[in-house]
Amino acid sequence: MRKCFFTIAIAFQLVFPLDSLAFTRIVDLFFDGKPVEPEKIEETLGTIKINKEKNKKISNPKKLKPDRFFIVPAIQARPNDIQLEIDTSEVIVKSNKDVQGPISNTAFLNSVTEAVDLWNNVGIANVMFAPLKFASVPADPEDGNNIITFRAIESPEGVPEGSPVVSIVTYARSNIVTFMNQIIRVKPGTILDADIIYDPTNDPCLALFTTEGEFAAGGSNTSISEGGTDPSLTTEDLANCDVITGGDITDLAVRTLANVLGLESSAIASAASSPVSLAMLRYSLTNDDEIGLANLYPNKDALLTYGSASGKVVLGKKAVRGAHVVFEDQMTGEPVTSAITDVYGKFKINYIPAGTYNVYAEPLDGPARRSALTRNFFGFNAEENFTTGILENPVVIESKKKTNLKISVKELSGAAFNINYLTSYLTEADVVEGGGGFILPIKIMAGGTLSNIRFWGSNISPGFGTLTISGTGVTVSNIREDNNVSISPFSGDPPPDKVPGIVVDITCEPGTPTGPRNIIFTGDTIEESNPSFGLRDQITGGLFVTE
Repeated sequence: MRKCFFTIAIAFQLVFPLDSLAFTRIVDLFFDGKPVEPEKIEETLGTIKINKEKNKKISNPKKLKPDRFFIVPAIQARPNDIQLEIDTSEVIVKSNKDVQGPISNTAFLNSVTEAVDLWNNVGIANVMFAPLKFASVPADPEDGNNIITFRAIESPEGVPEGSPVVSIVTYARSNIVTFMNQIIRVKPGTILDADIIYDPTNDPCLALFTTEGEFAAGGSNTSISEGGTDPSLTTEDLANCDVITGGDITDLAVRTLANVLGLESSAIASAASSPVSLAMLRYSLTNDDEIGLANLYPNKDALLTYGSASGKVVLGKKAVRGAHVVFEDQMTGEPVTSAITDVYGKFKINYIPAGTYNVYAEPLDGPARRSALTRNFFGFNAEENFTTGILENPVVIESKKKTNLKISVKELSGAAFNINYLTSYLTEADVVEGGGGFILPIKIMAGGTLSNIRFWGSNISPGFGTLTISGTGVTVSNIREDNNVSISPFSGDPPPDKVPGIVVDITCEPGTPTGPRNIIFTGDTIEESNPSFGLRDQITGGLFVTE
């Protein structure tokens, strides 16, 4: 099972109002100057409702009862001069029991520099990392120095064992905080310190590596440049490792630098800020990544042809918290941008490219799950008792104009479904426990065909619904039922999980535009006992047309 990176957010106190919930790291939810625990949300909403009624009768502003939530995003105070220091002192393999092959200081530095350059070159965002400096001190989340380092001597406090890379972000939750043994005045949400540590637990069965080559849409075929498993080790040396895991340093740096910038993980499977798999090595940033950055640090001169959208997701009259709202390009099928709804079911996304979009709201209960969004308060506290709701008419986004939307969803029924696709890494429990972090976007080249692609999930069968790919140019054929899809491990003890599913072929026409697509399963069996008729589930960004 592949191991995921982890992020710790160390904050102080109090809160700050937020204009847009899209893409920002939601630090916490506060009411009356105190954090709201997840299980207290409904109770606090009740208190707010009562206080609003009381405030109607209070004329003295100083005696008004608290009647709103506050949240605070993490954001860099000086986005045009983000200082980052690199420590190469621990790059060399530490012991002969470690499977890690050697990585030179130069290769480590070059890999991190590549990741920095990817974020620096997002033209619609006003962001610039300063040239990397060599670190003179070790990583410390409370010293004000942003350090990126290879190999911590000890695992940072709170980091799960076996995490290959961790980003530790310290930010302010009030305008007066104690930091570096001093009381300072600062804008709430300001990132005070951000450290990135590779292999923080010194896992002897982890083999990180570097790669070389051009960045391409969907990633490029590449080989290990340095690192990986030490070729000098014998079978006996490797006997203590049931599984040897790995990761590209550039790929990991792209994602952890997203945290340093204040970006929340995306539930679009192909986005850099989400836990995409090793199959996406050396890929260029997606629209979702770039628009997310622009929402935090807009380069307004480059955003003249962009519009914005806001709205609400409702189940009947009830607001839906933690719904994943996605804008899918009507022509290409690309999931261009997304947001997570707040405690009132509301969302707002600035800087959406002008165009026509299919817009839908999905629960975080499929391949991308709420447990994968640990840095988003509304993500990991998301409601899941609803089925995907798609607006009946496409939405037209116009330059410099605001669009308001209302998305209605239906209550989840026993006959609803969740579609997943098979990878070589997973058991069914892994998908649930890992929050979808192990899901691999399916890669296909224009003019190519993939055969025997397996999907699994409740009620997934050719007689129940239809499988399609968003946009044009990619088609699904030769659909057949397989009630015994073997989920990894494919052999051994215990035997593999057997789950119902379907097997299909996918073809991509020559000249099809590159980029992520959605894999969609729609229930179309007309049965009075089947409330899932006409409903759909999708793997958002689950297929990538590569260059």
